[in-house]
Amino acid sequence: MLKHGKYVYVDLNNGKYIKVRILKSRDDNSAEKYILTNYVNKNKPKNGIIIKMDSLPIEVKDKITRFFL
Repeated sequence: MLKHGKYVYVDLNNGKYIKVRILKSRDDNSAEKYILTNYVNKNKPKNGIIIKMDSLPIEVKDKITRFFL
């Protein structure tokens, strides 16, 4: 369950979605704002906020491609 907007899902463009923790106290363009979890969902989340991988900072994109793709 997504609680108070703390988590969002990142679309990997291959039918998978990664659950990412958001820290609201950090700057929007900061890589420390996004904490990757190990949860990968193969179905589109019903109630979750889905963001595109292109909208993430470069450091976060690199982490996702190293660990999940």
